[in-house]
Amino acid sequence: NTTTTGQRPRSHLPSTKLEQPVKSRAAYIYPVLGATRAPSSGAPVLQTTGTTASTYPSSASRSVGEAMARKKIREYDSKRLLKEHLKRLAGIDLQILSAQVTQSTDFTELSNQEPWLSSMKLVVKPDMLFGKRGKSGLVALNLDLAQVRQFVKERLGVEVEMGGCKAPITTFIVEPFVPHDQEYYLSIMSDRLGCTISFSECGGIEIEENWDKVKTIFLPTEKPMTLDACAPLIATLPLEVRTKIGDFIRGSFSVFQDLDFSFMEMNPFTLVNGEPYPLDMRGELDDTAAFKNFKKWGDIEFPLPFGRVLSPSESYIHELDEKV
Repeated sequence: NTTTTGQRPRSHLPSTKLEQPVKSRAAYIYPVLGATRAPSSGAPVLQTTGTTASTYPSSASRSVGEAMARKKIREYDSKRLLKEHLKRLAGIDLQILSAQVTQSTDFTELSNQEPWLSSMKLVVKPDMLFGKRGKSGLVALNLDLAQVRQFVKERLGVEVEMGGCKAPITTFIVEPFVPHDQEYYLSIMSDRLGCTISFSECGGIEIEENWDKVKTIFLPTEKPMTLDACAPLIATLPLEVRTKIGDFIRGSFSVFQDLDFSFMEMNPFTLVNGEPYPLDMRGELDDTAAFKNFKKWGDIEFPLPFGRVLSPSESYIHELDEKV
């Protein structure tokens, strides 16, 4: 059941389509003629880039009842949820650290709460639900805390334009600077019939230029991410890292399902002392599942899309909804 296609997942398609009501996400993800349903056995379907054949479910079969309330969350929250629940569900203790900075942040108080900020070299970047921050010169590396404070001061509240949308920067994420050689890519996306999992050992800001190296499987709904299911994604990795990365992919998938993520992307993640370490992460949650996840999600925030401003009537409805 190995086939090939040159289509990219939803995260790499034009953002203008993603903000519109979705009639059929399959039309955006895999616009392939002659697509056929996944095997009835429920086996994962491997897909690598190349031609125009596919064994993914057809657009017609995926368009009914597929709507999902996908809400983007900040990178800070994506990493917080992954760190907390990956340990609970898979026994993997991610050694990631992060701090959030806004207009109200007191750096002295923050450094007291997070002592590592004063003792480590740091990375700072906007946490505003838009991508390509590195290519836009909005990521600063290898700074001390004083330099981070200056970087934030010069950019906080400054309006920037990304993807045709303009808005001020209001929120930053600060993390340890992690020197690394290898960058990996991982994304998981759900729809009504299952999940699409993509992995590459050539991640980073040039992922789109290296899309021919991405491996993708489709896992039908209710089918677990077993060792056999994961095997095609990691088959070409060196033996010394294959098991560790395979366990990380499977553990991330467990978090994805348990917390009702609808989209999760790490680009890149790396290995630090042999352990997985997400450097850049994006996440979306199915907010219709909030009623059963409020304890797991904790104090989660669902920011408006970058550049989006509520009208007075929308603000009133939003305030009412927050009280329900």
